[in-house]
Amino acid sequence: MTTFIHINYSINHPGVARFERAYASAKNVVRRLQHESTYAAALLVFGALSLIASIYDIVEASQEGQELGAWVVLWAAILVGVAGFGKYCKRHIAAWLKADREARMWESVLTDSRVMADIRCAQSRSE
Repeated sequence: MTTFIHINYSINHPGVARFERAYASAKNVVRRLQHESTYAAALLVFGALSLIASIYDIVEASQEGQELGAWVVLWAAILVGVAGFGKYCKRHIAAWLKADREARMWESVLTDSRVMADIRCAQSRSE
């Protein structure tokens, strides 16, 4: 009686696979940084920083009675800038995570025929 043994060996080293994913992610970040919306966000951040610097100069040059008002304006500008930029970052990080999940799913589809069979089965059920 003949027995066949099928041992599955990984053809990719896990460290190499991690490096390739990190390289692809870094390349994707650089590509996304070249979009116009990123330039607009950078311009907004630099504008907010220049506003904060000018308010700080006013605080340093003002007399005692005006310092409290200037500090309030400074911290209000800082908080508004951080809140606006935080929303922008949160939206882009969520989009990046979704794209990363989809890319990993597609990689698993390409390497594992069972996942592809599941997807085809689900497509045939929906039709």
